[in-house]
Amino acid sequence: MGTPARPPAAERTRPAWGDGAAVLLVVLAAAALFFSLLPPQGNFLTAQVVLNGEVLGEYPLDALEEPVLLPLDGAPWPITLELTPEGVRVLESACPGQDCVHGGWVRRAGGRIICLPNRLVVSLRGSGGASEEFDAVTG
Repeated sequence: MGTPARPPAAERTRPAWGDGAAVLLVVLAAAALFFSLLPPQGNFLTAQVVLNGEVLGEYPLDALEEPVLLPLDGAPWPITLELTPEGVRVLESACPGQDCVHGGWVRRAGGRIICLPNRLVVSLRGSGGASEEFDAVTG
């Protein structure tokens, strides 16, 4: 008798070593793409605060030596921002939902904080230069 023939690929139940290598290659390519698309964290961040479509101010975060609390007058609900050299966050707000508060810190150029009830947008711009390159909607 002869040697038994190998079963066709459709009948094999275990993956071959080449399958594992292909999966590893795809995972490594995805990780490299993810990290290459992250905007660089710049040393010179500027927070732009816009309320009701009007720019209230631009605050260079690198010039701060300690955290600064910025209450925003004119907002429908009381809201306070906290600015530090590393980033910005909504410290407290009386708006319904509190999504802006739960969003936490924004520390990279291109990052935004949006409070819809207050019509507030806080954008971080920086030396990374990637903040205006592209925009995406996720979710």
